Amino acid sequence: MGAVVSKKNKEEGSSRARYAALQKARKEAQAREAEARALREAAIANALRRSPARASTRLPGAIESVIARKAPRLIDPRYGRALERLFALPGLRSLETWKPRGKSAETLFRSLAEHRLAKFPTPAIVWNAFHDDAADKLVGLAAHVAGGGSLYEFVKTRFEVPLTRKMCHDLLATPAEYKLLDAVRRAQIRAAGGSARLFETWRGTHHGRHVGTENEEVFWASVIAWFAAAAMLDPREVPTLCDYIAHRRREDASFSMKGRSALAMLRGMREWHQALTNEKVVSSKLFPMSGLSSGTFEDFRRESGETVKQIWRIREVLTAKALAEEGRRMGHCVYSYAWRIERGDTSIWSVQMEDGRGETGNWHMVTLEVRNDLKRLVQARGRFNRAMTPHETRIVTRWAAENRLAFALGAW
Repeated sequence: MGAVVSKKNKEEGSSRARYAALQKARKEAQAREAEARALREAAIANALRRSPARASTRLPGAIESVIARKAPRLIDPRYGRALERLFALPGLRSLETWKPRGKSAETLFRSLAEHRLAKFPTPAIVWNAFHDDAADKLVGLAAHVAGGGSLYEFVKTRFEVPLTRKMCHDLLATPAEYKLLDAVRRAQIRAAGGSARLFETWRGTHHGRHVGTENEEVFWASVIAWFAAAAMLDPREVPTLCDYIAHRRREDASFSMKGRSALAMLRGMREWHQALTNEKVVSSKLFPMSGLSSGTFEDFRRESGETVKQIWRIREVLTAKALAEEGRRMGHCVYSYAWRIERGDTSIWSVQMEDGRGETGNWHMVTLEVRNDLKRLVQARGRFNRAMTPHETRIVTRWAAENRLAFALGAW
């Protein structure tokens, strides 16, 4: 009997020893994995510091020649910056071993990104970081998730936008037709109970299109929650309300949305708008020039059985007085953008059409906003915030093409 017990004890001891050895080996493997991930993320962070997303770089010729041979559709100006951002990061695998998958350029790019950075299958929305206007804030996130890291853990320590675990899960499930920053905003609005209309409006605002500091993002998350709770508010009021809220916060850093009623905010916004309209502006106050070119276009239209010649002119607004007059004439809050123009982030352009009719024969048609740093036309609105007509769109598209501006129109 004693021998049997002794044998059983030995077997149990041997089993415990094997289990302890397995646990030790597992912990050592996890430690090595964690160390390798930390080293890789440090290398990614260093690469991003050396080659920020907005820097002007060029894809090395050797890399370009391999891509041209394997996936010629990617040798396209639309993918140039995305490829530069991708190859600025340390890769897991050699480009030579890449076997392209898919036919479209977008599918091929995702295939290349997965080959270079992914340890595990990665949601397609993540790869949109390399095309995003806010790529400098998002590429590190994409590399972290592709390398097997937790999105939530990254957000907690290295991302300005506050997201819960549920919001992170929702973000990664976003359809790939959205930009990655749009997916972030969509997750925020869905978590707050906001509507699809609110999301479509918010993604076109200045605050929806840019990632601010951590404090700014916390504040604007509270604004999103406020808009979501004010369900009866017309979404068309959102952009102008955002300008008013930004104005209030610039005046008072402690300004918050707590206890604010929609009616009171709308009333305050309209009073502020009226004050901007009536403001006496010193004509000598000049804005910095953007460096973009003005445009003059000749066009002909058939009206009432006759051909009417039209001269379209697109001119930069370069004084505070002209900016105030543009807002007064067009019935919108463009003067609230003065601080962005002074910083050089934004330039405002006036679209006018001359046809010899009416009292003056000259008509102010559309106001444009251009993001100078991104070379993007981001806003275009007619009088009282109406959208451009197809005819106006054709004229503005010609001017944008001459200045090599991308079209990314949202709500004013």
